[in-house]
Order: sequence, then C-alpha cells, then structure tokens
Amino acid sequence: MRRRAGQGFLALLVPLALAAPALGEVAVVPPREVLEAIVDLEGPPLPRGLAPGERVPERRVPLEPLAPPAGEIRTQPEYARNLGLLISWDAFTSVLTAMTVAVTTGDAEATVWVVVDSAGEQTSAAATLAGAGADMSQVEFLIAPTDSVWIRDYGPRFVDVDKQPASVDHDYNRPRPLDDVLPDAIATAWGHVDYDLPLVHGGGNFHLFGDGSAYMSDLVLEIDENPDLDAADVLQLFAAYENLDVTIWPGFPDSYDSTRHIDMWLLPAGPRRAIVGEYAASEGGGIPRQITEDAVDALEAAGATVYRTPGWRNFGIHYTYTNAVIFNRLVLVPQYDAYPAENAQALAAFAAAFPGHQIVPIDSDAVVGSAGVLHCIVMHVPDPAFLSWDDFETGDTSSWDSASL
Repeated sequence: MRRRAGQGFLALLVPLALAAPALGEVAVVPPREVLEAIVDLEGPPLPRGLAPGERVPERRVPLEPLAPPAGEIRTQPEYARNLGLLISWDAFTSVLTAMTVAVTTGDAEATVWVVVDSAGEQTSAAATLAGAGADMSQVEFLIAPTDSVWIRDYGPRFVDVDKQPASVDHDYNRPRPLDDVLPDAIATAWGHVDYDLPLVHGGGNFHLFGDGSAYMSDLVLEIDENPDLDAADVLQLFAAYENLDVTIWPGFPDSYDSTRHIDMWLLPAGPRRAIVGEYAASEGGGIPRQITEDAVDALEAAGATVYRTPGWRNFGIHYTYTNAVIFNRLVLVPQYDAYPAENAQALAAFAAAFPGHQIVPIDSDAVVGSAGVLHCIVMHVPDPAFLSWDDFETGDTSSWDSASL
C-alpha cells in the first residue's frame, strides 16, 4: 500500500467550541468589507495548474499489489445529500470564509471541516471565520500540513463499501507531497479504509451522476499522466474502485485552460440535468465550443436537460460558472465583479436548474486567476445514510434529486 503518514503527521479531528456571533436574519455571505479585510499571509499560493518548475510526478510503483474494494460499492453524486465539506486553509481565505459562512448559516446540519497546518493556524482561522459570522458550532478542524488549497484535486473520493464509509485515493498529478498524503491522514482520523487507486489524476477532472455514469477529460490519458494506460484501463479502474461507468471526452487545450479539468465546463445538477459552459466560436480557435456542444448533444441524447452558462477567456484567465458547489439546498455560484451581465445570465440558469434551492453568489475574483474556482477548493463529504440501497441496486435514482431534499 502507499506509505502512510507518520505519527507526527496524522490528522487530528479537533472540534472548535466557539460561539457564533448572534445573528438575526441568516446572512449567507459576509459583507464585502469583512471579506476584503481578510488577507492571505502565506505568500503567493500555488496555482491549480503546474507552477513554474513543477512536473507531473510519475505513477508510483506500489510496495505491494493494490486491490479495489471487494464488497458492494456506491459512489454518490454531489447533488445527493451531504454531511459537509472539506476545505484546506491554505490560500484564498476570503473565498473560503464566504463559503463556510454560507454553508454553516444556510444548513443547520452541515459541518465544514477545515484542514490547517498547525494549532496556531487553527486559532487564526477560527477567529477569521467567527468574525465573519460562521456558525462555529458547525466548524471542525483537522490538523494536517498541506501544500495547496486545491483539495478537490488531491482529497479523498468518498464511497460506501458494503454500506460502510470508505475512500478512494489516487496519485495527485502535482509534485506536492503533503497534499498527496492527506487522504491517508483523513482515513486514519475518521477510522475508515482508504483504497489506493493506481492512477495519476486530479480529482477536478471528474464528475458523476447518480445513475453511475461519470465523465473525465482525456487529460488522464496524456503521456505526462498515465502513459502506460489506455482508455479501457482507466474505465476498468473506475468500475472496480468506484462502480462507475466512465466516459472520456476531449479536454480543452492547455493553452486555454491549464488544468484541462472537466469541472471547468460541466456540472451535473441532478438526475438527467446538467449545466454546461457555452463558448463563442472565436474562443480558443473554436475548440472549447466544439467540445462543449458535442457534450451537450451526448447528454441530451441520453435524456438529460442541459442548461448553459457563459464561459470565456480574458487576460489569460478562464472564467467559468460551472465550477460551482452544490450543497444540499444551497448552490454556491462564482461571480466576477467586471462581468455583471454574465453573472446575471449564470444566476438565471442556476435558478432554472435548481428549483427549490437557495442560489448563493460568491465573489470569486481572488481565486479564478489561479486556474480554478469554487468547486476546486472543496471536497464533498456525502451522507451515507441518505440513499436506500434498494434504490441504488435497482437503478431508481428518483430519490437522488437534490430538488426533493
């Protein structure tokens, strides 16, 4: 198995017992002046893509044979019920704060687990979150050093195996060793099995629906990720480890989006519902438009209703709204100060795609320039009790629709 974290590195689950400030009407996001006063103190953050001088690490040769789960596996979609979110307090803390306030004040049963490097950072993060209005009775801390904020890409993918919580852990496609071992630390802290998936991968290049269908871009097949694997190998791995039927679509050119991750232009919104970015023919030589229009055709042919939100590149930045976070009845949607018309168009599409939900706009200017947005900096922790196994086994996904939560 992959080397486990040493005793000095193990994550410790530390609940924080601080009272939240008294709130009258629930404030879903802190006032702008509060967020603007939050300053990242750790220097320039690592981008979601490769930083200068970084190379994709080689897939490690395991010390002993790796094996997928032997029991019955269920992998839940993000639009099903979740217990909480994992975040890493490593950068863009104003954005993380806005999201934590939205979730802890907008869902009385939610937990936000905040990964911090040290007890000192925990104290600082707790003060920041409490000062912004987060309900601190719903915030817990995990002490475990990390390299970056991009927990979607290196964090654990949670599954159920024979009705017991477990996780699946791939080799992170960045040379960031502290990030790469975080899933082991979480598994140790939470007492569940962590299955090592022998694949170099970034978790944002992945989306799934409740019927067991899932999607990735062909980044996973590139020579600098998994040169010795073909598409059939990748599909077999996801079937064995997560019980999913994966389709691999072309990825955007890295000159347009340095991550090439599918979450930059696709978001499953419910059973047979999806949001797909819409790109002008002039964008990226027409390639992003061709890829997304083909995806829309494929989804609609499979019976899905597809909603569209704007996507574009300007000043070297790929702006997207599909990199949003669905959390039970809340949907956190990126917003960009310089683009009010596009913001309004996106919010209207999300309102149509998520009836009965609260659509929460989150200012994302601070993060989007690093090649990721909201979905990239959280990892969902699903509620294993939400779905009956009868529904799962028969393929009846009607109860998986978050609109009925």
